[in-house]
Amino acid sequence: MNDQIADILKGSFDLHVHASPDAAQDRRLDALETARQAYEAEMAGFVLKSHEYPTTPLAYALGRMYPGLNVAGAIALNKSVGGVNPDAVEVSAKLGARVVWMPTFDADAWLTRAGRSPGIAIVDEDGRLLPPVHDVLDLIRRHDMVLASGHVSPVEAIALFRAAKDAGVTRMIATHPSAVSTIEQQQEMASLGAYLEHTFLACMPARNGMSVDELVGSLNKLGVDRCVVTTDFGQWMNPPAAEGMRMAIAALLGAGMAPEQVSAVVKSNPVQLIG
Repeated sequence: MNDQIADILKGSFDLHVHASPDAAQDRRLDALETARQAYEAEMAGFVLKSHEYPTTPLAYALGRMYPGLNVAGAIALNKSVGGVNPDAVEVSAKLGARVVWMPTFDADAWLTRAGRSPGIAIVDEDGRLLPPVHDVLDLIRRHDMVLASGHVSPVEAIALFRAAKDAGVTRMIATHPSAVSTIEQQQEMASLGAYLEHTFLACMPARNGMSVDELVGSLNKLGVDRCVVTTDFGQWMNPPAAEGMRMAIAALLGAGMAPEQVSAVVKSNPVQLIG
């Protein structure tokens, strides 16, 4: 089993990793140590995510330090970058950013659930996408970046993916939708071309969002061909992200998934998505 886990881990790609520096919370490791561990695990790479700042310059430096490791930069469209700000997206795109998250911790849907609304919405009162969102989608298409839904509502995410598909965007992720979306909504997102993200963080004691068996059940019901498994690790109480990916692989295999299924959700699908 250990050899099988190591074989799948080698060349895997984690689409959702946090590291310090971080303005909002403590992180287990800084970005340099996070990259070193991924490199030593022979992973293909990871996306470095921050809720506060664009990570592409830092990702570029890490890639230079660890040749062969693809550290992908990203931007999350929260208040610190001006919200849904096409100018910020364009700068990140020109620097080589690979992923654009819609608002996360500043999203209106996220803050409403926390009792702290209003936040940043991406649709108007009639459910139509706001003009800056269309401008961002055009930039994502032109630079062949990955669109991620962030923490917007399921209804907003579906409207977003429908417009993105119409605009010619081909790389899309529904950001850990299982906690807020129905199976039918997730299936609709997938039908529009989005990959459905399942984070192993949801299975950790600090979150206790779902069991590994529930995770596997969701993957099987939705189909591994449209799903990805990420860690979303970086929290001070959790293992390093590279170890988190190893744990996720081991857990999925231990719960009965076939090696080729596990490889699809942690390796072939994420690598194809990130490009």
